[in-house]
Amino acid sequence: MTHQTLAVLVIGNEVLSGRTREANAWLVAQKMFEHGCHLSEVVVVPDVQAEIVQSLNRLRHRHDAVITSGGIGPTHDDITMDAVAEAFDVPLLEHAETMAKLHEHFGDDINPGRRRMARLPQDAIPILCAESMMPGAHIGNVYILAGVPYIFASQLASVMDDFAGEPFLREEIEVLIPESIFARGLAEIQAQHQHVEIGSYPGRCGLSPTGKICFSSKNLAQLKAAKLDVLAMLEKLKQDLCNDN
Repeated sequence: MTHQTLAVLVIGNEVLSGRTREANAWLVAQKMFEHGCHLSEVVVVPDVQAEIVQSLNRLRHRHDAVITSGGIGPTHDDITMDAVAEAFDVPLLEHAETMAKLHEHFGDDINPGRRRMARLPQDAIPILCAESMMPGAHIGNVYILAGVPYIFASQLASVMDDFAGEPFLREEIEVLIPESIFARGLAEIQAQHQHVEIGSYPGRCGLSPTGKICFSSKNLAQLKAAKLDVLAMLEKLKQDLCNDN
């Protein structure tokens, strides 16, 4: 069974302080749209274990799956594995296979930081990727991934089979009239097409407004029907504006 709904939990003071531009949730949004999984929520929390545990428990009971980003490195502020272990009420243990890889690669030169990254919550399955020797982890419906974007992307790719489904489809139309003029008509059309998500996104405001109306659905016929209704509504509004002038 593949997951239908998903939340992302981004962990890191560097994101909340503005030092680091968050990119991983955006990547998840793109990939899940392509795989038909609805990303319902993105939460950002600091490197505070109690806050990570509280947010994770809420999200994992509300959504089919949760992906975490960040906090699995070797330093004191990398506490995501500790928080996940607490959330699931299991101990945090050195993963034997990961330790074996470390010994193979470094010999006896395994410092405390490297050992720290080899710890996984008990019964967690390691998430392996080509970009890092150190694993993420999968426990219950939670996927624990790195914060470094290229490692995150590689780890995410390795678990995407769990999210494979019928993809969402998206089409857009350009609009050259103010949103305030078509807002009411757009709301009425949205109410008539419950299986199509319709969104309006302004580009430039002022005397020469531009924007796009976006249609998303898993059903192409329903998407096309909603799009045609919006095009007809916009054409009528343009004619009315011309007549008024």
